[in-house]
Amino acid sequence: MDYEFTITINGEVHKVKGNTTNGIPYGQISSYYQIMNKCYIENNHDLSLTINDVTAPNYISGQNMECQISFPNLLLGSNQATVNLVGGYFQSLATSLGALNLSFQNISGSGNTTLYNKLPITITDLGTTSSCWQMLSIHSPYNFGQTLKGNYSGTIYFCSHYAYSAGTVVTVYDIPVQLSIDFKALRQY
Repeated sequence: MDYEFTITINGEVHKVKGNTTNGIPYGQISSYYQIMNKCYIENNHDLSLTINDVTAPNYISGQNMECQISFPNLLLGSNQATVNLVGGYFQSLATSLGALNLSFQNISGSGNTTLYNKLPITITDLGTTSSCWQMLSIHSPYNFGQTLKGNYSGTIYFCSHYAYSAGTVVTVYDIPVQLSIDFKALRQY
């Protein structure tokens, strides 16, 4: 099964692309064919897009990074997902932009807790169920269903500073970053 993801940040492309015949992106599957770069969804809601090994055969471009996307109720069309940009590359990006942390909003202005790390991810294909006849065996065949496909493209805003308004601390999100996420992820459920 073919799988891939592309995350573009301010024009810089981070990409993984592979086929399960050349190894399985690391996840729940116990296999000696594991590849450390991740492109899979498990339990119908947790998507992992990660570059951990630039020497792996499925690495195309970019830096080591981790993007975790959680869907509360995965459906075709627009899904309000929680997106976590984890450490490493993202921390250096935030620091270089003068951001205070890795939290973001997709609307510029004062912080709004209902918007923190939320993005409308469009699911264009739910794919089909995968199966494994012996999940605990390192040599068991895994029958992959069709991939989950989705995307997001837009501007997100990192926090530049805290302000005070009527005696209350207000987080200000005003550092724009162009973000595009496109994926065809293996379903590991």
